[in-house]
Amino acid sequence: MAEKDINLKQVLKRFPPGDRWTPSDADQPIFSNLTEGIEWVFQSTQERDYVIKAAEGKVFIYHENEIAEPEPEPIKTFNLYGEYE
Repeated sequence: MAEKDINLKQVLKRFPPGDRWTPSDADQPIFSNLTEGIEWVFQSTQERDYVIKAAEGKVFIYHENEIAEPEPEPIKTFNLYGEYE
């Protein structure tokens, strides 16, 4: 199984009370529910993958990249045995 590099970027924060949300870097616009906030993020970024930390009142866009496995080191050869590189 390949290892993955996961990147999160916060895009929304909860604006209490209730289910109101704003962009993470601004106080406007205020969205009346989470769905409106996620739709706004989608229209701005075209991102479809999110991580929602409801208890923290944060929404992140989520990127996953596979980490390429390193090339195996070549087998060491020895001239003594007639193995030439």
